[in-house]
Order: sequence, then C-alpha cells, then structure tokens
Amino acid sequence: MLPLVSIIVPVYNVEKYLIECLNSLVNQTYSNIEILLIDDGSKDSSGEICDDFAAKYKNVYSYHKKNSGLGLTRNYGMSLIKGEYVTFVDSDDYLDKDAISCLVAGLDKGKNDTVIGGFTKVSDTGKKLYVEKYSSQIFAEKDIYTKLLVKMLGSSPNNHDSIRPSVWNTLYSVNIIKKNKLSFVSERELISEDIVWDTDYYRFCKSVQLISAATYYYRLNPTSLTQVYKEDRFQKNVYFFECMTKKLRDSIIYEEAKQRLSKNLFINVRTAISQEKHNTFRSGYDHIKNMCNNLTLEQAIENYPIKKLGKSQLCFILMIKYKMSGVLTALSKLGVM
Repeated sequence: MLPLVSIIVPVYNVEKYLIECLNSLVNQTYSNIEILLIDDGSKDSSGEICDDFAAKYKNVYSYHKKNSGLGLTRNYGMSLIKGEYVTFVDSDDYLDKDAISCLVAGLDKGKNDTVIGGFTKVSDTGKKLYVEKYSSQIFAEKDIYTKLLVKMLGSSPNNHDSIRPSVWNTLYSVNIIKKNKLSFVSERELISEDIVWDTDYYRFCKSVQLISAATYYYRLNPTSLTQVYKEDRFQKNVYFFECMTKKLRDSIIYEEAKQRLSKNLFINVRTAISQEKHNTFRSGYDHIKNMCNNLTLEQAIENYPIKKLGKSQLCFILMIKYKMSGVLTALSKLGVM
C-alpha cells in the first residue's frame, strides 16, 4: 500500500496566493495524502479559504490558532499528522501535479528515509526565473553530514556547491521525527529555522535520496519575511551564525561548516547593508558603521580565506574589514550593493 503523506501548510495573510497553492495540492496525482492547513491567526480571508477547501475535500483539514510564526505553526501541524512521511508547503508557493509522486518514488519502497527535490523560482506573477535541479544521488548514513548537510550550510570558499536548506520539497520520515522528539525553533528566535531543523534531523537518517525533479514552485513574494526590510536583520544573522557554529562545534564537519557559515554570513550582511537604502543616509551610515564594528563579523573575516572569493565579494569584504562605512552607505543608496 502506498504510504500516507502529510502535507503541512502554515497560512498567514496570503489570500492573494492561497487558492493557487491549495488547488495545486488537491490536484496531486499521488492520492494518499492528507493536507493540514494551519491558519496562524490570519487577518485577511485566508482562514475562510482554508475552511472552504476543508469543506469541499475529505482529505483537507483546516485549523486555526493564535499567531506564533512559521516554525511553531509547523510544530502545531506535526502534532496532528497521521502520515508516515511529512512535507511542508509555504502558502504562497505551489506544486506541480506530480510533485508528491516524485518525492514518494525517491523513497524506493522504504529503502530511503528522506527525499530532497529541487525547485523552480517564480516571480510574484508566476513567471519562471530560475530552476535549481540536483543530480540524482543517494547519501548513505556516513555521508549524510559530511557530503549533504554541510552543503546546506552554504557554499565553500572555492565554489557554489550548496544545496538550499529548505524544508519544502523534502519528504521527511515521521518515525525519525517522533522517535527523536524533533521540533522547529521559532524563526523569531533563529532567523533560518529550516537549517536548524535539518541539522538536528539528518543526524538520525540512514539513507537520503536527492532527486532531479524541480516540481516545487517557490514564489519570490515581495511581502515575505525574506524580502521586507527589518532593522534587526543584521543582528539576527550574526546571532544565527554564533548559534550554528556553537551547535556544530563537536561535529566532524565543524571546520568546513564554519567556513560555509561564514560565507553565508557575508552574503546576509551584504543584503542587510543593501536594505539600508530604505533609511536616511545618516541612519543608514550609523547602522552600517555598527555592522563593520561587530566583533563576531570581524573574527569571521579574519579566519576566512578571503583571497579565494570572487573580485566583487572580496572588494565588499575588504570594505567591511577596513570599516569603510561611508562608501558602503553610498553604494547602498545607489542600489549597487
């Protein structure tokens, strides 16, 4: 018998995209699924849309709760699932009709406990922007941390050999989750809750299948958490870096993980500086000056082989290193960061 797959969809103020997302789920070619819609205190019509779909489809369930954020809403959903496997779908995204079938096929009748697929990035209007496909391969237990998870932490100094650390378009073993009492941290506490989850989860895997299908459509939503300006974005990225390096300190991948996390930190700092264009020059300058003087960032740069970076990245890091706050502020204002 085909395994039951639980699909958890956290929902918050996405009435513009939700119907397209839910239509893509109820029309999956893989039939043995349950769809849990978790309305996280939406203030628009999202909750009503969830109820309408639950009333129309027997395998769709609608729940409503007080707002707590994405990570904790996923936890709420996991407390309700009945499936052998679980996957997560963001409510502004959508799936190809064969998405779940492709993931289940990757299980190879239970030989693999986890399956990871690629994705297609689309614009707000659904225009295809980018396709990330992975070469089909299997990671045995001894290679899962050293050859798979490490790539989820960011790219190495020498190349862009990273794998997006997202929980969507990944099929997880419910048995592993429940046996080891795994749960998400709140993204309000750690900005990249997905990779924290993956770091915990993959410790217990025996065999992970990477598939080449890119059947998940990830929407570049201009109102999403990753796109909106947040004054504390820099501080949260630094805190995340500190927590992850501490978390992996005793692991066999620590040295490589630290370099990959450092490179990812540099990318996030560049984004934070770029978004200072929304402030006045004085306010942006003060924020960027504080970034340049941050001790954790200084140490990350000091311990990183910056000469291996590309010219643009190297130039940016040198401006940080030599505290060229005024130049960085001007570049931010010009929109060339």
